Amino acid sequence: MNIYDEIIPAKSLGGIRLKDNIKNYSSIINKNMLNGKLKFFQTNVYSCRYIFTDIPIEINVDITSGEIYKISALEGYQGKFSTIKIGMPINDILNSNLGFYYDECEEAFFSKIIEGIALEVSEDDPPFEEAIKMNIKYISVFDPTAFDQ
Repeated sequence: MNIYDEIIPAKSLGGIRLKDNIKNYSSIINKNMLNGKLKFFQTNVYSCRYIFTDIPIEINVDITSGEIYKISALEGYQGKFSTIKIGMPINDILNSNLGFYYDECEEAFFSKIIEGIALEVSEDDPPFEEAIKMNIKYISVFDPTAFDQ
């Protein structure tokens, strides 16, 4: 994993690729688990999340297939997508021509133009009026087809 890697919507983040099987990263997972630097928990019936305590990346996995469907860059991640990076004002993004809008149900900013990227400003559920005054806290790439069945 590399916290300086480019963020590629619907493809990869930090050297981890969407749609890969989590087993492909077993050496990284085992190393961090043995060192006590990995937390993982089930997020719902069919998904789990891996959190690395000293690497600002989270990996979400479909436990029925082992497929990675979402990867998130957390505070401390240094890579970026185009000019978008952790810590920048969300208002700068809204004033760009990238088509970002706030989805109150998902509590994140998505693009009408670019599939597979979400920008989050808080762990809470801020209303739009507050969210647009905040900075980007998390950037996630996801497989937009992951749950189409």
